[in-house]
Amino acid sequence: MKLIIDIFALRLAGLFFNKLGHDEASSDDDANVILEALAKVIIATKIKSVCQFRRVVHIHATINAFFLANHFHSVLWAVVHALDNPFGSLSTTFEAIQALVKDMKLKLLTGMKGLLNQGMKVQTLQAWGWFIRLLGSQALKNRRLINDMLKIPEQTFSDHSPQVQITSQAAWEGLVDALIQPPLLTCETDEVADDGCQFQASTFSKSIKLLMTPLTGIISSKCDISVHLSCLNTWCYLLHKLDLSINHPLVIELVLDPVFEAVFGMGPDTKTIWLWSFCLDLLDDFVIAKCRKVDYDTSSQVSHHSSVRTSILGPSISGKCLVKQHSIKWYPWDISQLDFFIKMINVILTHASVAKATLQNRSSASDAALRIFISLLQGIQMELKSSSINYVDIVLYFNTILRFLKETCENVDSDGSANVKLQHNIQFLQAVIDELEPSILGSPLYKVALDIKCIGNLQSVNHNKYEKILCISSIAYMDMVSPLAYLIILCICVVIKSTSDALSAEIISQRLHKFFKLILFSHDPLENLQTAIGLLFKYVDYNRNLHIWIVVAEALKDCISGVEDLYMFKIEPESNGYLGIFHLLSYPFVALSSPQQMLIPEKVSRSLEESHVSAQRSLELDHVIEVWKSVYGALSASKCFATKSISDNLCSILNWCIDENLSKIGCGTELDLSCKDLNINLLSLSGNAVAFILDEVLATSSDGNKTNHAIPQTFSDIRNILGFASRFLNLSWAKIRSDSPTVLLVTSRVFSALTSLVRCLHLKQTILSVIEIITCPLVQWLSHGGIHDGNTNDQLQRLWAEILDCLKRSQPPIVFDSLFLKLQAPLLEKTLDHPDCIISELTITFWNSTYGEQINLDYPERLLDVLDKLSRTEKIKLHKKSLPFLVKCNSKPEFTAQRYKVTAMHSRSSKRVELMEDTVNQFEHKDKLCSSSKRKDWN
Repeated sequence: MKLIIDIFALRLAGLFFNKLGHDEASSDDDANVILEALAKVIIATKIKSVCQFRRVVHIHATINAFFLANHFHSVLWAVVHALDNPFGSLSTTFEAIQALVKDMKLKLLTGMKGLLNQGMKVQTLQAWGWFIRLLGSQALKNRRLINDMLKIPEQTFSDHSPQVQITSQAAWEGLVDALIQPPLLTCETDEVADDGCQFQASTFSKSIKLLMTPLTGIISSKCDISVHLSCLNTWCYLLHKLDLSINHPLVIELVLDPVFEAVFGMGPDTKTIWLWSFCLDLLDDFVIAKCRKVDYDTSSQVSHHSSVRTSILGPSISGKCLVKQHSIKWYPWDISQLDFFIKMINVILTHASVAKATLQNRSSASDAALRIFISLLQGIQMELKSSSINYVDIVLYFNTILRFLKETCENVDSDGSANVKLQHNIQFLQAVIDELEPSILGSPLYKVALDIKCIGNLQSVNHNKYEKILCISSIAYMDMVSPLAYLIILCICVVIKSTSDALSAEIISQRLHKFFKLILFSHDPLENLQTAIGLLFKYVDYNRNLHIWIVVAEALKDCISGVEDLYMFKIEPESNGYLGIFHLLSYPFVALSSPQQMLIPEKVSRSLEESHVSAQRSLELDHVIEVWKSVYGALSASKCFATKSISDNLCSILNWCIDENLSKIGCGTELDLSCKDLNINLLSLSGNAVAFILDEVLATSSDGNKTNHAIPQTFSDIRNILGFASRFLNLSWAKIRSDSPTVLLVTSRVFSALTSLVRCLHLKQTILSVIEIITCPLVQWLSHGGIHDGNTNDQLQRLWAEILDCLKRSQPPIVFDSLFLKLQAPLLEKTLDHPDCIISELTITFWNSTYGEQINLDYPERLLDVLDKLSRTEKIKLHKKSLPFLVKCNSKPEFTAQRYKVTAMHSRSSKRVELMEDTVNQFEHKDKLCSSSKRKDWN
């Protein structure tokens, strides 16, 4: 029955108004009654099929504006109801509304204001949204009308009710439809000089500013999260409508920049994480669009929760859905948008440095920024591979990226988050190496200014000496370097500036190790190595930088051990690669010779904390030693260079380091045994190094000479190595005298290595040179009455035994005459009557088989006491038995026994010979000479 009544009522209304249009006699009261009834029928009926709003079109055709104006509220309610409850095509609904608007613009606006004043804000805004859509592009032509229209949402945008604010933003989409209509501006039309295009650009700019003003205000304000979500929904609708204009500079400046900056400025806390993630995904979609081939005819939607990734054949589309789904097409950007992306990354990174932020939020911010940065680098790499890019743009890309990295890395916090910040800084640097072509980064064609602050503030101790001795390349502030060298220097600077706690953190070492492995596997690895190590020599705190040295050295070792083709590691003498290896192996010695490490007080109070620090440093020193040995061993095994050549040159600088150390603590190059302020860390490192070098040299020589004869072939191969060993033994002896038994273990290793070396010597000249160099420290060690370490004592005995044996097997043979005895006198003085019976017996046996076989010798004064003592106990024979001079003159062969005593005079070249009593008797019996003992001196 209700359906029949509604249909009948609507048809009667139509017949009435049809008659009304032809019969002026119809009463106004009848028309008013029918309009009110019609509105009630449309709103109240539940049978939508009988009240499709197209009926209003017919009504409008038969009624004048006067009647509509008098019943505005009723008609407006019918309009709103019809729009909210459409059935069938909306086009007829629009036709009806357009018919109303044509005659009732001002009346509609006045009516909406009235509804707003009555508190019916939501209904008013719904009507406003459709009204503004109907006005379309014509709205801007009637400036008075549009200004009046805007006063309504101007009041509701700032309303305290979230519902009203959300409805305002939904209605605002009507203005988006009205103002953003094709043709749209694209990046290509940005700089054209045509007047028509300039006018279009001006109109476009005004429209964008108008649309974004309330959205920017809302997203930047503190309001309910639902309001923020609605704002982003409207903003996304604007991006959807902008279509090809989305990359236009005006859109980036006025639409993207303010919203991204506001949302990223909120931080990733629990209240805003949804907004943060939403905008982060959008920004990443925009950045990664550079790496995708765009099909401008393809459009699709994806849900909000899915990651924005499409086929490589299609455009990158963000379909981030809050209430509605709005597909957003992102098109490849160019270098003009680079600064915008860097700005957004910086805004995100600000939350990694906020003191009040939680550690989790800081880490989330850094991870988010790194994600966008990596996508940006991938886009830049695509651009660098393009044949159309010019040189100026390549340099601009590098300068922009490196400037961002420098500013990021130099902003290191001093609070507890420094470690986390340092980790992320290294990750940012590593990302550049990962994503950009190393050959371009390291190309000599592209140079950037070394504008890193810490380079300008370098203070190096005696750096001129080191630069001269080590041939270290000079690095100065604002030098022009390759982008790769810039990255290496920046990485080292940021680690050096960080706290000592951060340096020792395992995670930092792992990040740094990965970074340098990438560096050394990339373009010209040895050049990169020289850059890295050369910079370490520039800093005062060398010892603290040993953490960095360990990482670089281990990275080099891993690279050499991990590649089959070592072509890129081939080292030629005097090349940069040679110098890089040379500097790497020298650095720990220079570091431990620094002023902070040279002086060790004789009396230091040992608190519990100090003891812990001492133990920690001991572990670190052990690590340095093991890494040094592993790198040297890997280089030796790889055959990348002539081991003996670099070993001897290396030991030359190490000798200089030790001499510098001694001179600075007042000992001079000639060791003063009373000097106690010697760096035990330097001593331990030196001893382990010289032992390892000797072992490696011998192993290398053995590989090339299976007979193991004449190793090394020439003394020049090991001159500086032996000098290094000699200096170490001098230093270790001084430490033994100052009651430092910790050096005994490493000294034992050096004795063992020297024993192996001496065992291989056969050439006379090499033997004599070796003995000459090691005589001084051996005299000191052999003069010790007793070494309270069994292993060290055993190794010293073995070394002395090998020295004596090699002297006897020399080729050509050594003549044990007076001149050679004078050379050996310091050693023989200490060993002939040594407290250690093994050493003494070895030396006596040697004497008897060498000098004891000589007929005529001049005995050095320093040997007289010991020779007198041992000859009187008949432990040695002074020389070979022979006939007395007088017997020889008498030609009596039967007198063969020795019958005289030799005593040296005070003069070194004078001896006293005393004839024994029985000899005189024989002379008297045979030759009738004098009846008393004879004494004669020879000069």
